[in-house]
Amino acid sequence: MSKNLHLICTAALVLVATPVVANADETSALLDLLVKKKIITAEEAKEVRSELKKEKAPPAAPAPAVAAAKLDTKIEEHRDSATKWKLSTPITEIELYGDARVRYESRWGETGAPNTLDPRHDTYERQRERYRLRLGLRGTLSDDWFFGVRFETGSSPRSTNVTFGDDSGPFGKSSDTLFVGQAYAGYKGFQDITLTVGKMPNPFITTSMVWDADISPEGASEQWKHTFKFGGDQSIASSSKDGKQIASGKSDTGMSIDLFANFGQFVYDDSNPENPIGPAPRRVPNTDAFLLGWQVGAKLNWSNTTYFQFAPTLYNYTGTGDSF
Repeated sequence: MSKNLHLICTAALVLVATPVVANADETSALLDLLVKKKIITAEEAKEVRSELKKEKAPPAAPAPAVAAAKLDTKIEEHRDSATKWKLSTPITEIELYGDARVRYESRWGETGAPNTLDPRHDTYERQRERYRLRLGLRGTLSDDWFFGVRFETGSSPRSTNVTFGDDSGPFGKSSDTLFVGQAYAGYKGFQDITLTVGKMPNPFITTSMVWDADISPEGASEQWKHTFKFGGDQSIASSSKDGKQIASGKSDTGMSIDLFANFGQFVYDDSNPENPIGPAPRRVPNTDAFLLGWQVGAKLNWSNTTYFQFAPTLYNYTGTGDSF
């Protein structure tokens, strides 16, 4: 048997044995055993190892610079795809917000004396599955201007909830529509003053006993607020690993008082036409009804979580409109 044929047979024997061998160290041990049994020489084992290394060598990797360039290109492409939303130059800040909820609602009522023959006795029950969606944008423009717009479900001014199945026909969509819940703009260029116009969040400090949280009044509002602080700031110290105290910030330990004044001119009933034509009484001019609000108050802050606030408010109407 020639030397080349001997090497080929030996390499084939090792290659056949390699699948049952766990790693390269065990393959080398097998070659050493063949040398020890004088089946092959040490020189031949060295050549076999060299042949095996050539066959199992991985393909050449791209140069590091080329690989890094390709990776950078992919990252830039990903960034470009994530920043396709272009904003107008005057917009300095913008926020996308919203919320969604689903709930089950059960209501039950009773009239008349129960468990009697009273003809007025009756019961009323409602079982409703409901949902609400709200999606809005608000942002800041250059030169102290701001804006906001919000879309929401529900046509009622006091509720944005929609009842499942409350449509015209099975699986209808007559109730599943979006409405403009808020659309306003404002200006904060004057110190402590905020001016807003449009369909806006309620500018008054109030509770659900007076205003429903879903109502967004329409018109104009003017707000003034100034804070007076009493007491100083105290540094907050944090402990490092070696026990040293390091100042990491400041905390307001004194009390403060917020003085505020809020005014609103809301369109309550837009009368149209205001000067109708035709025989009396249609010729009597109508006037729009505005709801005017006047509020002044103060908020005494004892701490970040404890305060006392009072805000007396006066409301009056400028007319009767043509619907109320």
